[in-house]
Amino acid sequence: MQRIIYAFRFINACFSLAKKYPRLRKPWFYLWMGGISLTILWFVPLGAVIVFLGLSPLGMALIGSISVLLLFSLLVWGEVAALETCQAFDRLILGDPAQPEPEMQRSQFHRWQDVFLWMLSLPGLEVIRLFRKTFRSQKAANLDWLGASYLMLPVLSLEDLSQRDATARIKQLLQDHLLRFHPDLVGISPVVGVTQWFLFLAGGMLGFWVGLLLADPVTDAMLSRLLAAIIGFMLAGVLATLGIFFSSFSRACYYTTLYHWALGVETARNSGDPDLGRPPAILSQVMRKTTPSKKE
Repeated sequence: MQRIIYAFRFINACFSLAKKYPRLRKPWFYLWMGGISLTILWFVPLGAVIVFLGLSPLGMALIGSISVLLLFSLLVWGEVAALETCQAFDRLILGDPAQPEPEMQRSQFHRWQDVFLWMLSLPGLEVIRLFRKTFRSQKAANLDWLGASYLMLPVLSLEDLSQRDATARIKQLLQDHLLRFHPDLVGISPVVGVTQWFLFLAGGMLGFWVGLLLADPVTDAMLSRLLAAIIGFMLAGVLATLGIFFSSFSRACYYTTLYHWALGVETARNSGDPDLGRPPAILSQVMRKTTPSKKE
């Protein structure tokens, strides 16, 4: 239970920082504009299915497939926007947030292909890892780095690496024993995961219910059915984007904090100054027994 409390404290601290510093809110705009655009884009094939196939078995299968593709594309876009959050949040942790951003700071949206490939490959890698742990324990160590895969986004963003090079960097962090903190000690993952999937389900159910209220899918005119589908689809897309926004922002801030700590440990080891390996202030604050003050 305590780790859930820590998670809510950390999330609250991150959103408080976002209210104070506009650069931390910039990725929100990109995420929402991209989410709405993707929802509109995926409605084009959905509308074609409704017009030409209706609610036939093939039509229903295609409607379900399009909905899954929309959700996956929104998830990918959320992770791409999170790269920008990683960069902005790291600057807040590193030093004076009032300092202007570097003029030549590169946008992270060119990394969308790395994020896309990573999200496609991760489920398969996790399945292989589970299989090896169960049946071939002697080979399971080759995929132990997946336990630190949460660092993929901050490594991609802050070191501007490809997905392959970022994987090598994560393995190096593990081999050098630079990760001093288990991410589950602050329950960010369960909090944002439950919230995100609740909004996914709520959006799907609400969109379907509103669509049925506005038009009968069998007897009403085609135009009425299309309008009802547009409204229902947009409602589902907006709620899904809301869940992704909450999840991607919170995770990006938390994992960037852990990555920044690992870099501090690495610097402290190389320089011989142990003070450089201290945990970031925001993490220390949220894990105190008392609630951090508003000034902090």
